[in-house]
Parts: sequence; structure tokens; C-alpha cells
Amino acid sequence: MSVKKTSEKDDDAIRFENEFLKAKIKAETGALNVLVFPGKKVSPEIENELLKLLASDVDEEELDDIEDIPIYDFIGRPDYINENDLSDEQIPIELEYVNGLLDAKNIIYSVLPSVDDRMVYKFVTEDLFQHPILNLPDSEIGSHYFYENFHPDHEYDSRKTCEEFIDVYFSCDFDKRIRDLSMEDIRNFAELCEFHDAFEEFTNVKFEIIDADVAPVECIRKATISFDALKSAGIKPIHFEGEAIFELEYENKSWTVIVAQFPGMTEATYATM
Repeated sequence: MSVKKTSEKDDDAIRFENEFLKAKIKAETGALNVLVFPGKKVSPEIENELLKLLASDVDEEELDDIEDIPIYDFIGRPDYINENDLSDEQIPIELEYVNGLLDAKNIIYSVLPSVDDRMVYKFVTEDLFQHPILNLPDSEIGSHYFYENFHPDHEYDSRKTCEEFIDVYFSCDFDKRIRDLSMEDIRNFAELCEFHDAFEEFTNVKFEIIDADVAPVECIRKATISFDALKSAGIKPIHFEGEAIFELEYENKSWTVIVAQFPGMTEATYATM
């Protein structure tokens, strides 16, 4: 697979095309996620080539004649034991059995570490088995499902969203990585950029997201945070510490930061320090 060098303008166009292709494939196949690479950073160019390959395998006219069937039917309607009828000792054995059935059909899933084997088995046999999938038994394209899409953990997901936001905001390549965030969704984006651009570098960033009860639709998360901000070489860094506040919205099965406030942003003098 060839990879060509692109300008930032080209990268923006590729990212836009990737999102369009993902939406197209989701609409045509019913997939919840398309080309997810857990724990790996994949360039937009490689993702684009894979998406085009995947899209070319989807013939719109043929799709009209292909029915959706439950995953349970897709894997051959195998015998299995209900979760309620299994002892704790039997659960790992039966879980390995159903995982093998799914693997044989290129179906994988991901769960959070906090989900125990019994809950995973219950998820597979009661939720995943009933989820629809296109009846394409000879296709080599796999499917990837996420436990959180069926049973969202809003505390965990909103926490991770805040952690990612902090990581991007205080990174040395903020200007590039900010594109990973939904800029149009951040209501105080200009204020955030103004504060960030007032300094050359941020160091010694330490934070801890405070536990909170989180309900769907919207929430406020807080964190204790401290960091040093350097205006220019040779000048002593300014130390900030206090409370960071995030307003988040839950939409399309994911949390998005819509307002972020860090210590120092409300101080009118920071730009002239």
C-alpha cells in the first residue's frame, strides 16, 4: 500500500473524505463502527485507502437484495448455555467457546477492563447475538463491536473525554492535534486559543479528574490541575493551579467537550504577564 506525502490542506480534505466514507458505509451496512484501530495511530492516508477498499466491496444495488440477520443466525445458530444457568467456574469456559464462534466469522468486540466475564458472556449471548448484520457469509471484511455502545459507562467515557482534551490542549503540537477535537462544538474555542497562544510552552502538567455521577445528555466534570506556562525563553514560568471545569454533551453515543475552563483563563492580565 503506497502512502504519499500531503500538505495540511490535503490532510483536511482526506479527513473530510474519511468521515464521509465512514458515514456512507455505516448507512449501507448498519455497522456501528468502521475501521477502528484500538491503541494504534493510523495516518489519514492509510485510513483513506482502507476505507475506499471497504467501500468498493459494498455494491449498493446488491445490498438491496441482501437481508439483515441476527449475528446468532450468521454464526450458524450454535447451541449455548444461558448465563443464568452457568456457575462462576463455567463462565470462562463458555465465554471462550462463544468467542471462538465469533472469531471464525471475523466478528470481534471490545469491553472495558471493569466488565467481568459473566457480564461479558451476558452481553455476547443476549445483546450481540441479537444484533443485525448483513448476511454476507463469504465476505472477508470483519466487524468490530463495543460493549459501551450497548451499555454506555458515562462516568468512564466522559472522564476519558476530559483526559483526552487536557492531553491535546497542553501538548507541544496543539495546533496540529486540535483538529482531533470537534472545534465547531467548543463554545469558548476562541478563548481557549487566546490563552494557549499567550505562552510558548506548558510543562509539569498534573491533573486528576474528580469522580462524579454522570447522566446521559449533558454533564459537568471537574479536575484538579496544575501546570507551568512559559511566555518566552529566559523568563520564569508562571505557575497555575486550581480547578478545571468541563461542560460536556452526549450525542451520537459519545461525549464531547463544549466548554473548557482552566486556571488562569479568567485572569485578564495573563496576556501581559
